[in-house]
Amino acid sequence: MDKLLFKRIIIGLLSILILSYIGYLLISSNITKAVDVEEAVSNTVSDVIHTEGYIIRDENYITNDSDGVLSYDVTDGDKISVGQTIADIYKNETDAVYRQQIKDINNQISSLRMLSESYYKDSVSLETVNSQIENNIFSILNNVNQGKYSDAKSINHDLLLSICERQMITGNVKDFSEKITQLKQKKTDLEAQCSESYGTVTSDKAGYFISHPDGYESTFDYNKVNKITLDDLKNAKSKKLSDNVVGKVVVDPDWYIACKVSADDTVELAKLQNSGATIYVQMPSVTTEKIPVTIHSINQKSKKDDGVLVLCCDYMNNYISSSRHEKVEITTVSYSGLKVAKRAVHEDTVKRTKKDKKGNKITETKRVQGVYILHGSEIRFKEIRITYSGSDYVLCDPEPEDDTLFSGETIELYDQVVVRGDNLYDGKIIR
Repeated sequence: MDKLLFKRIIIGLLSILILSYIGYLLISSNITKAVDVEEAVSNTVSDVIHTEGYIIRDENYITNDSDGVLSYDVTDGDKISVGQTIADIYKNETDAVYRQQIKDINNQISSLRMLSESYYKDSVSLETVNSQIENNIFSILNNVNQGKYSDAKSINHDLLLSICERQMITGNVKDFSEKITQLKQKKTDLEAQCSESYGTVTSDKAGYFISHPDGYESTFDYNKVNKITLDDLKNAKSKKLSDNVVGKVVVDPDWYIACKVSADDTVELAKLQNSGATIYVQMPSVTTEKIPVTIHSINQKSKKDDGVLVLCCDYMNNYISSSRHEKVEITTVSYSGLKVAKRAVHEDTVKRTKKDKKGNKITETKRVQGVYILHGSEIRFKEIRITYSGSDYVLCDPEPEDDTLFSGETIELYDQVVVRGDNLYDGKIIR
């Protein structure tokens, strides 16, 4: 055979092999990309009404007609009793400041004594104390980020005590007698520089204390919140306070939020009111907490008009106690489930086997909604129960009640849901 011809045959065969291999790669690539999948993950969505409203409380002023400077003994949100001292009265600001420092020193001395006694009675592990220190640091940072400076100051005291306890456990200090002696001396020095209080301010009612009235205390009638109108909200104004007002007491633990809602929103809200359901409110500028509330009333001229939603709550802290006109986010209902793209939802026929009255096995079929799952290299069809439908996705119940599903099998967390594919069917093999 001619050498040139032989070379041409070899080159031709190699070319055919190369082209075949390239074709195989292209076909394999198309096969492996025959379906696209997305993982089924847990998700929660909520229906939220965004509005603003006024907080209404049963408030009574605390007054003081004496001259002098006040040093408060309680903080905003504290519970007080009838006749309890709210503040001490001093001749000047220096005396008030020094006396407050003396109170702080007394608290430090008391805490260090208790720490020393508890250490010898019931020793705590180093691991526990380290955990307390870490938790206190994170709590301080969290409160500072949220603007809760008074809470951060309180936790700072706990942090210092935990650090002192750690010093005793590790043997860095035997006791705090030297520190207590220093604090006592500082207290003596301060006492020598200031006078005692010459009077006190007390409360004639029990309730939650608030140090800064805002003039809205009588704007709304606490006992007639179910008659508040949109005009009342629109025309609400703060009134000038008398010079002798030095604080107030929230007498009734129940307080209200009155806010404007649309006529459309009142339809769902009315259903929630009739069921007595607890819903949740957030006031972003006040706290990050979700506050549980119930619907007290929905005040409307007619079902076609916007109205005033009045929410009732008995939860209180120092941030809520000092708030008044706030932006409000009302969560009416929440839906949870496994998130699936709408384009992944199909219909297919499923089977189930059951026994008839005579004990004979019979097979039933039914066309149901579901999704295709990629399980290894096999496509499987799973029935779904949709709990929420969004614009481009649905939420599916991962644990539907018995007999809800015809087939008895449904989607699971982290299933590989097919969102794109041609000629899909249960049992199809993807190679």
